[in-house]
Formats: sequence, C-alpha cells, structure tokens
Amino acid sequence: MLSNEAEHFLLHLRLELMSRGKKDEDIENIEEELRDHLIEAESRGSSIDSVTGGSVDEYINSISDELPFDKSLISFLFLMFAASLSFFIIPDLIRGGFDFSLYRLIYYAAAILIGGPITIYFFKTILKKYGDQKITYIYGIIFFIMTTAIFVGMEFLLRKIDGPNIASLDTTVSIYIGLALTIIFIIVCIAYKNWFFIGVILYIILPDLVAKLMTTSAPESNEYVTISTITFTILNIVIGTIAIIYFKRTFDKEKKNADH
Repeated sequence: MLSNEAEHFLLHLRLELMSRGKKDEDIENIEEELRDHLIEAESRGSSIDSVTGGSVDEYINSISDELPFDKSLISFLFLMFAASLSFFIIPDLIRGGFDFSLYRLIYYAAAILIGGPITIYFFKTILKKYGDQKITYIYGIIFFIMTTAIFVGMEFLLRKIDGPNIASLDTTVSIYIGLALTIIFIIVCIAYKNWFFIGVILYIILPDLVAKLMTTSAPESNEYVTISTITFTILNIVIGTIAIIYFKRTFDKEKKNADH
C-alpha cells in the first residue's frame, strides 16, 4: 500500500498529463510504472522525492516529451464546444417561439468562455488539493448546487427582460428544429461514445418537454413556468439522491477495505 502522499502525487500526475493532452493508455502506463517505483522506494524507507524529483511538474517535464499528443483531445474539444452551444440553444428551441436576444447571446458567451474555464480550474484545484476524499465530493455537490441556482436564476431573468432581438422563429418550427438538433446531438454523442452529454441534454430539455405536453400555455405563463420548475426540481432531487447513495456506498466500501 502506498502512503497518502504518494497516492496524491499519482492523482496530480494523472491530472497534469490529461491537461497536456496525453493519451489515456500512455498515462496508465506511466502511472503504473511510477507506482511500482514508489512502492519500492517506500518499502526501503525512502521518500517519494527520491523518485519524483521533488515536484509533479519537474517529474512530468522529464517524461512528457516521450509521450505523443493525443489527437482525440481535439475531437473532444470540438464535442465540448458543440455541447456548450447545444445546452444553451436547444432548450430555447424546444420551448417554442425561439427569440434570440442580444442579452442571451452575451449570457451564453460568458457562460462558455468564463464559466467553462472556471469550472475546469475549480475541479482541477480541488482534486489536486484533496484527492479522492469526502471533502472533494462535498465541494463538488456545493458547486453543482450553486451553478444550477445561477443558471435557473438567469433563465428566469432573461425570460422577464426584453433586449434587442437577433433572431425569431415560429413556435412550431422552433420545436421541430429543437427536436431535430437534439436527435442529431445524441447521435454525435453516441458516435463519440460520450453518454454523459446525452444525460445532460435530456436533463436540460425534459422540464420544457413535460411542460409542453401538460399545458398549451405560453412559456412565459405562470402555469408553464410552474410545471417546468417542478419537473426540474424533481430531476434534481432524483439525481441528488442517486449521487448521495452512490457516494455513500463508495465511502462504505472504502472504509470496509481500509478496516481489512
């Protein structure tokens, strides 16, 4: 068994190599090789610095040139960009009567260009600092709740305020285009074998789909907003419950293994 310090170093190593566009297979090989060296060093009573050189960056720089760049990262970044646009645009199309205002464009651009890097930086920093500890999951849940609240609040605000209109679509045309783009997006995700994005897009559009099925009122009406909000809340409760059960089972399993 490795010490917590050594395990933390391996996690930091993996995160850095991933951020530098290295292949998963190469990362696994490097991690396993280093793990063997660390086990051997700690069994002799030596510090991990004798193997790593004292810092993660120094160790990575000594081996990163030997690892090829993972070209699939470019495809993943393309999928990330397409997903970001889809997550923002498709729900409005599904809602019907698509009106794309200047304020909404600014909001989407800020969410992608500012919110995206902040999210990546947050989780990368938390993982580096705490690794696979309970506090990491707690911070993750808090971050998820805060960002969800911000998105919900901004959506309500954008629905209430008028701004310079950039594009408008008829309600029926808007819904059909939204459904078509959803199907195309899901097919692309299946081709890339990315099931997470499929779950996210369904999570985002379900409140409006349910509201469309249950009422003929306009998206701005209290009835529509109430139905979509209730659906959204139920989804969050279900997902939150599943996450809590999953993490609890994971913690219980780790505790059981540690006791043995």
